[in-house]
Amino acid sequence: MRPLKIVSIVVGAILVLIGLGLLVPGGLLLWAHGTQRDDSGFFESSSRVMSTSGYALATPDIDLHIGSDIGWVPKGATLAIRIRAVSTSGDDLFVAIARTDQISEYLGSVERDEVADFGWFSAALDYLHVAGGAPSSPPGDQGFWAARRQGPGTQTLEWEVQQGNWTAVIMNADGSADVNASVSLGARFGLLLLIGIGFLVAGIVLFALGVVLIVLGARPSRPAGGTPVYMPTTQPQMPYPPGQAPQPGPPYGAHESYQPPIPPSQPSVPPSQPPIPPSQPPSPPYQPPSGPPQQGSG
Repeated sequence: MRPLKIVSIVVGAILVLIGLGLLVPGGLLLWAHGTQRDDSGFFESSSRVMSTSGYALATPDIDLHIGSDIGWVPKGATLAIRIRAVSTSGDDLFVAIARTDQISEYLGSVERDEVADFGWFSAALDYLHVAGGAPSSPPGDQGFWAARRQGPGTQTLEWEVQQGNWTAVIMNADGSADVNASVSLGARFGLLLLIGIGFLVAGIVLFALGVVLIVLGARPSRPAGGTPVYMPTTQPQMPYPPGQAPQPGPPYGAHESYQPPIPPSQPSVPPSQPPIPPSQPPSPPYQPPSGPPQQGSG
């Protein structure tokens, strides 16, 4: 096998593997986009019961680098998160998001629990307890919140992600201790469909190109001298005897044609005088009868 064909097969196999590697996540993204979202386009987790003996439940500092500063993100294709919470003790809840430095200033000396693990892969939650005292005022009195929801029953907070460091908190609306809530988290990805389609198209193209290269590399090579051309050495032969209608099927074999019969060879005789018979006495010349002709009697 020629080296060029080996290279073609190897490169084709690599492209096939890369294509399959793109087809699988592309198909999963399209499946998730079409079947796993709710009516608002959010992917939502199951609910977790969260509680603290302190005055607030807070997330750790989240440093986000997704937003309008990224030039290739199409306009309107944003990332949004949703926090849905309902009090399990019947108290009014306060759910909000703000910049981390502002929340740190407000909750710096407040007793609270930070949720280190929301239990994505198990039902157990992991908290980090911070000792302290009561807040100086109810959370609703503060004006630095980027997004907030407050009141009885289920509180649903939706917020489009922005650049920066952010923290989310859940508190009792009056700032009292013993916060208990059932919480679910959701996210909406504006680019999920485009990413899935891009992966799928790229995977199909690379897979098809790889298959073509493998087929070209596996094809047998032609002889160096080229394909010999058959040249007939005899005159065309008549397929059927003269004056005979064609008969169905090969009359003279699969690869034979009718050949007119060749008469047997005869010795050629040069033109000459007729042969002389054996010696005989020559015949006398014709003599007419003598005398007058006889006439019949009356």
